[in-house]
Amino acid sequence: MNNTQSLRERLSKNPGVVLEGLAAASALPVNEVIECLPAAMWQRLAGDKMAELLLEMANWGDVTVIMHSSDVIMEFTGPIPAGEFSHGFFNLPGPTGLHGHLRVGNCGAIYAIERPFMGRDTASVVFTNHEGGVMFKVFLGRGSSGEISASQLEALYRFFAKDEVVAG
Repeated sequence: MNNTQSLRERLSKNPGVVLEGLAAASALPVNEVIECLPAAMWQRLAGDKMAELLLEMANWGDVTVIMHSSDVIMEFTGPIPAGEFSHGFFNLPGPTGLHGHLRVGNCGAIYAIERPFMGRDTASVVFTNHEGGVMFKVFLGRGSSGEISASQLEALYRFFAKDEVVAG
C-alpha cells in the first residue's frame, strides 16, 4: 500500500487530525494530505481566485484567521478587511485588527474543507502555496450556540459554485 492509500484510509477513520502534523509525519505537502480526506469533505479552486475570495470574505463578518507554523499557531477572530492591490501586494488595510500584505501570486490552490475537528463540525478555507504548504486558513464564524454561520457557509458554497472547482 502506498503512502497516499494509507493516508486515505487513516483520514476516512479520523478526518479530524491536525493536517499540518500529519503532513510533516508523512513527509508530504499539506495539499496532498487535504486531498486524501474523504471526497465529500473538500473542494479545490485555483489559487488565482485568492484576492477575489478575500474581497468576498470582507462581507462575511467575523471569521477566524489562523497562521500555523512549526513554532506557533496564531489566531485572529474578527472581520477580514476589504483589500486592494498596491506595490505588488494584495494589502489588507487597517490600523487595528487583521491587516497585512499578501503575495497572492504565490497562492497555488484554495481549499474549502468541511470536517469534524476537536469534537465539532468545522468549515474552513485553506490557502496553499505552489509547493502545497499552507499560507493561512480562515475558519467560518459561529453563532452564539456554536453552530457554523449558515450565511457564511452559503456564501462559501456560492463562491465555489461559480468557478471551475475540483471536488474531492
